[in-house]
Amino acid sequence: MPTPRTLAISLLIIRLTTGAFLFVWASLKFLRPEWMVNVFKGTYGLDWVTADYAYAVGGLQMAIVLLFLLGLFRTPVYAFITAMHATGIIGALLSGSLLFKGGLIKALSTGNFEIGYVNFPANLLWTSVATLGALVALFLLRHGDRYSIDGLRKRT
Repeated sequence: MPTPRTLAISLLIIRLTTGAFLFVWASLKFLRPEWMVNVFKGTYGLDWVTADYAYAVGGLQMAIVLLFLLGLFRTPVYAFITAMHATGIIGALLSGSLLFKGGLIKALSTGNFEIGYVNFPANLLWTSVATLGALVALFLLRHGDRYSIDGLRKRT
């Protein structure tokens, strides 16, 4: 049985490592905005997404990831981060190649259940599934995240 201290250290590690992962994804909206544009066009069929939209989304994501890394407003921020990340995974499952080539919707409609996750970049998307699991666990245990700004404020 973990002590409150070991639980808090574990949650800090989860928050910092998942936050670093999410920071990289958010920073790519600035460093490679065309990647987001291509994902939204190719995977979701959204032709209206531009580099300007990538910058706006990246800025919002960076601000939220910063709050997350600091552990500020744990309940709404952890929930938003988890939902934001889950949305991307659900989109990749339905329209992308997370499981089946062309996505689950295409597989169900055509009967072609060709495995898609063995190819790049679908194989890399599976790291996002593990990250989602860590984010859900962190949200459920957020009150034990004592080494966050919110946790430190509640202790004083």
